[in-house]
Amino acid sequence: MNLILLTIGYPHPKRDVFVGNEIDFLCKAFDTIYILPVQAGKILPKKLKNGDKYKPHEKVKVWDVEYTIKDVLFISPRLIGLAIKEAFKAVFQKSTIRYKILYLWMIFRWIFLTSITLKNLSKLFEKEGIDPKDTVLYSYWFHFLAFAISLFKKPVALKISRAHGSDLYRELYPQPCKEFIINRIDKVFTCSKMGADYINKKYNTDKAVVSYLGTFNDYEINLNKKRSKPFKIVSCARVVSVKRVEKIIDGLEKITDYEISWIHIGDGDLFGNIKNYADEKLSKKENISYNFLGFMPNDRITELYAKENFNLFVNTSSSEGLPVSIMEAMSFGIPVVATDVGGVREIVKDGSNGYLLEKDFSADRLSSLIKRFIEMPEIEYQRFCIEARKTWEEKFNAQKAYEEFVNTVIKLAQSKKGAGLKHGK
Repeated sequence: MNLILLTIGYPHPKRDVFVGNEIDFLCKAFDTIYILPVQAGKILPKKLKNGDKYKPHEKVKVWDVEYTIKDVLFISPRLIGLAIKEAFKAVFQKSTIRYKILYLWMIFRWIFLTSITLKNLSKLFEKEGIDPKDTVLYSYWFHFLAFAISLFKKPVALKISRAHGSDLYRELYPQPCKEFIINRIDKVFTCSKMGADYINKKYNTDKAVVSYLGTFNDYEINLNKKRSKPFKIVSCARVVSVKRVEKIIDGLEKITDYEISWIHIGDGDLFGNIKNYADEKLSKKENISYNFLGFMPNDRITELYAKENFNLFVNTSSSEGLPVSIMEAMSFGIPVVATDVGGVREIVKDGSNGYLLEKDFSADRLSSLIKRFIEMPEIEYQRFCIEARKTWEEKFNAQKAYEEFVNTVIKLAQSKKGAGLKHGK
């Protein structure tokens, strides 16, 4: 059986980096993995080339996304009709003018992104001679990529999608065509229980199930480690508005009586602005040192965690699915302070392996929790470390998480194929 995986860039560098965690498991279960990396531009997808040079496994083949002016101009009447229907829904729904405009803009982009994804998908089947009935279509995101596989007409073995956060909750971002997608794919795997409950209730379905993402950790972990001096804080997130890295800076600015070293991993559109903000707020504080490391490959992040005795991980996002970055930190026994958004409370147990911040927390609140970890007795701090590692081992160990996911997908495909044979299809 084959699998076609639609991503927003993986395996190209810096694109969907966490997809790589499950590739080896998929390769064990499928004969060939075809990756279609469709990274969205402002309107049209970016033409990602030479993807095969980044492929992570001999069973993997990477498709170079291609399109011509003809492909851009010719959009199927069905897709245009669905877009118009969705646009009317956006105009007449009860929401703010800003939300309606964002909804209409997203629908406009989706027409082109989905159309070109579908055309590349069809070309992939044709060029590679892929048997649709022996192929699973898998979208890593529950957005225009999932829309494309829901519209794909060939009778494939199974259509599935993952769902995270920004591609899931209407309250965060407009979610065009979700009822259409759900009605035409077989299963949605959410990265949190909250996400699965949300989909099943919102769209009156039972197709959403929880499938936690996971991380690897083969390092020897010392859970009896003592806190360092200075106290070492690490954060790992894209430097974009939703991640609110500036709030970490605001919290650290409030601390005057303890020495702290803070490292941030990740880059993004606001990287320069955030560095300047940190210089403005923290450069004159003798008790605070900080360093922005920018983008780092996943293996280098884990190497850094193994080498450095980080005492606390901080996440200040305004919205999340269930962050893999927190899983990675906990796998090293690092306690966490994070905002109580999305599925975060499914991994951060308040007062056990970390502490939860309310979404609109104050700088004083963050600084008080950081100081709580600095001031607590060593035995209490070690309990937090032990519980962090235990949480990872029980729920977010990639070996368990991805084996269960792949086994579920194979069983679903075989079950659907068997049902089709019974009905003479």
